[in-house]
Amino acid sequence: MPLSSGHWTSQKSATRNESFQSGIVKTADITWHEVEFGSERIEFRLRRSKRKTLAISVQPDTSVLVTAPCGADLEAVKVKIRKRAVWIRQQRRFFERYLPPVPPRRYVSGETHRYLGRQYRLKIVEAVKASVTLKGRFIWVETAHRADTEQVRRMVEAWYLEHARAAFTRSMDYCLPKLHGRVNGTPRLHLRRMPKRWGSWTQRGAIYLNPELVRAPMSCIDYVVTHELCHLVHGNHGNEFFALLRKTMPDWERRKARLEAIMAD
Repeated sequence: MPLSSGHWTSQKSATRNESFQSGIVKTADITWHEVEFGSERIEFRLRRSKRKTLAISVQPDTSVLVTAPCGADLEAVKVKIRKRAVWIRQQRRFFERYLPPVPPRRYVSGETHRYLGRQYRLKIVEAVKASVTLKGRFIWVETAHRADTEQVRRMVEAWYLEHARAAFTRSMDYCLPKLHGRVNGTPRLHLRRMPKRWGSWTQRGAIYLNPELVRAPMSCIDYVVTHELCHLVHGNHGNEFFALLRKTMPDWERRKARLEAIMAD
């Protein structure tokens, strides 16, 4: 099975297409779900259809789409996804090598922006009520002043900030239990723009995350959150810190490399 195909189907098994979008549970006949595979989360879109077999495909933007029969049980679908997790990972790594760089942001219709690892295009339309929503492959901006790029920038950044807070909270809720009580209580989570860092921590038990991190995939966000949580146990980058990090997230180096590759542009 060539990796470049990006698609796999079977009468007995399944293919998947990951596309996790914060704050959205359902759009038309598509719902968003996730499964755990080892220390990794696989997020995917589930689309119901009249087909008799299940298909899992990895898209060129590295998202995972699962098309299943209308009556297929969700847990059975997740079992199929876990069985194909290694293949999904290989497909995504292949496509990541060809993701186009994101050009400098001008906040005009048509330009590309990343959100949770996927690329979306801005769609700016004139409307009386100002709003920013995610619609399909577009970040849809409605404003009475569509030519005012500064206002559009403020609206889009506010939208990113809101969704960053939700995604980071979800990641904290997911990652914290994996340290099995080594961290006292629930750390306070703050957002702070940092020119050269994705996250930081304080001895008082607070974690600061760069809101720009919401442009990365959830698996990379989980890495940064886990890294900072481990610092609440071991403050420096000594052997004990890396032992805890590796025990908590065995594939942290791969996630770190993926984060650096995707967010380099």
